[in-house]
Amino acid sequence: MAWRYECGPCAVTTRWLPKDQAAAKRDEHRTTVHAGLIPKVEVFESNARPIAKDPAALRMWAVIAAVCLLAWLIQAMR
Repeated sequence: MAWRYECGPCAVTTRWLPKDQAAAKRDEHRTTVHAGLIPKVEVFESNARPIAKDPAALRMWAVIAAVCLLAWLIQAMR
């Protein structure tokens, strides 16, 4: 998973970076360009797909839940 920072007023965008590096770039930009203030419009986003929009991930969690439920039912019957 990667993150990027975009400053609205300046139209500055970082490339996709690890979260800590993107946050460091954001802090550096705020310090040097905006005198440490937070711009009114900025985006700090991830390229990860939300689980609700990933059918494969939803199926995986459904299978895990079903296996756990089955194990719980078997344990309860003993």
